[in-house]
Amino acid sequence: MSENYRDQDIVSNKPVNEGNHEDADIIQSIPLQELLHYGYTAFNDNNYGSAQQWFEKAINQEPHSAEAHAWLAAVYGRQIDAAWSLTDKIELFSKLEKEITLALEIDDKLPLARRMNGSKLLNSPDMLGGNPAEAVKEFCYCIEQGMDDIEIWVSLAKGYIKTAEHAKAKEALNKAYALDPKNEEVLQLRQDANKEDI
Repeated sequence: MSENYRDQDIVSNKPVNEGNHEDADIIQSIPLQELLHYGYTAFNDNNYGSAQQWFEKAINQEPHSAEAHAWLAAVYGRQIDAAWSLTDKIELFSKLEKEITLALEIDDKLPLARRMNGSKLLNSPDMLGGNPAEAVKEFCYCIEQGMDDIEIWVSLAKGYIKTAEHAKAKEALNKAYALDPKNEEVLQLRQDANKEDI
């Protein structure tokens, strides 16, 4: 499902119609895991508007899905990165915090929820609850639970850089480099680490 869903209903491919009860019935008949899959696919295609719709539909169908709340938080995180307006960033940050809190209240062991919490702790200023040391703990937990992708290793490295654990930062960057030796962010971080000898 790689089409652009911006102007279409995400289920029926009909024009969006707020009052279309038939579409609501169709959504209710889609299993939760399928809704999450569609959201995840849109997220991976960088179609965050569509991903947001899918995860919101999943939450409407199953409000106690920690995974749906965590994925919605991930969408808000990407939208924060793309937002130019400080007002938009603040509004999205509030939504991100809410979804992370809900996901952790439902399942505090869910690696995705812990990862999103780690990202929030790493990327937030201290006055908004940022805490790189706690972020490192969250990322380590995720890795212990089997997460092994470039983003988790880069996040861990950034946490170690912020906590001045330079040798551990280099180890995490080496893991990221092994996964993708051509990744520009990893190459830049490794170069910076070597220049500063962190």
